Amino acid sequence: MPRVKRIPDGFDLAEALAGIRIHRGQPIGPQMYDALRLRIVDNRLPAGTPIHENDIAALCQVSRTPLRAALQQLANEGLISTRPQVGSVVAPRDRRRFIEALFVRSAIERQVAARLARTGLDEAALAPIMERQQQAAAIDDYAAFFEADEAFHALLARMAEVPNAWQLVQTVKAHVDRERLILMSSIRGRSERAYRDHCRILDAIRSGDGERAAREMAAHIDSVLDPTGAGSGPGRSAELTLI
Repeated sequence: MPRVKRIPDGFDLAEALAGIRIHRGQPIGPQMYDALRLRIVDNRLPAGTPIHENDIAALCQVSRTPLRAALQQLANEGLISTRPQVGSVVAPRDRRRFIEALFVRSAIERQVAARLARTGLDEAALAPIMERQQQAAAIDDYAAFFEADEAFHALLARMAEVPNAWQLVQTVKAHVDRERLILMSSIRGRSERAYRDHCRILDAIRSGDGERAAREMAAHIDSVLDPTGAGSGPGRSAELTLI
């Protein structure tokens, strides 16, 4: 007899999915993918949460066909796993996938920073995002800072005229983001340190020093390896402990 999927203690699926708004004039599958991916990353759908298509479809008022496509994409990215006699659940954090995702992100974003040191920044587009980051960092609002951080890195890729490179990063970076949010939510002042990282990256880009810009970007991305939140910088290293 198949074992019953165990729901994490205190978990409420309706609460976890609250706030999802589906625009009927746009493809539903990608919207469900984005919404579920975010909730896995920020732990509203914690590791081990059973994935019941019928329940999710009913709560989000969508049909199962586009939902199934979204779930398949999440499974392809390693965010949902299938266990014999249990079924589909939110996957646990995975050190191997995390290291691979960090490698891909660092390789791409170092090149973005180096390219911008040659081509320049769109300061008008950058200013409101930096202001959002500064405001979130000032009150240590890690959730708001995370959203502004995403916009910052996506904008850098667009300014470097390689927006598809950021889309490639997105296919793997959820495994990095799960670690980042744990750090930012558990360590006081973590968003302020990330904001200072961004300022150093921009300073290097504005100076036209592509090598320094790439180093600062690499140090910023690798700061997720620092479980103490002591800060980042070129040459700093630390060990990651997954729980």
